Amino acid sequence: MKKRILALAVGSMVLSAGASASGGAGDGEWNWFAGLDDDYVMEPTASLLLGSLSFNDGDSGSVAGVELSFNCPLLTPPTNKIRQQLSIVQYDEAGTDVTSIEINPHYVVEVSPGLFVGGGPGFGYMSIDTAGGDDSVLGVQVGGSVHYNLSDTVFLGADARYQLTQDANFGATTVSMDNWRIALKAGVSF
Repeated sequence: MKKRILALAVGSMVLSAGASASGGAGDGEWNWFAGLDDDYVMEPTASLLLGSLSFNDGDSGSVAGVELSFNCPLLTPPTNKIRQQLSIVQYDEAGTDVTSIEINPHYVVEVSPGLFVGGGPGFGYMSIDTAGGDDSVLGVQVGGSVHYNLSDTVFLGADARYQLTQDANFGATTVSMDNWRIALKAGVSF
């Protein structure tokens, strides 16, 4: 059942990306391979993440990590932006150590000067180490974010996302690693 849900989630993300990329609203068109254009501006940021990770089985705890973000070099919409967010976070609670690496492209809209709201799909890899064994799983996710520029270089933000994963296999035990993550972030723009 979970494999079907993962396949449906990935399929719907691919189909929605293809549908939105087939044409654009407004004055321009979607630009594929934007990173190869002379006018591409990366606008990189780096931030620290602090938050909470909650598994569907009820376990939860704090997470900390880093995130790098930049304008998508693959696809630029006719208006607004797509920001690629690459994060690495660490969870260590009750004998369970999880390292999660995620990429979350968010379509971002500036709703007022300096205030950005976005959302989109994501893909993740989780490495899990417990007393019962080790495993790693892949996941698909959907999330949303908010970002406020305090100045030209400093910003604050928050994001929330839900992740469906493969089940982790620890010998005779199979465990669902589906989870919610909510995090605050503070960072700098370069």
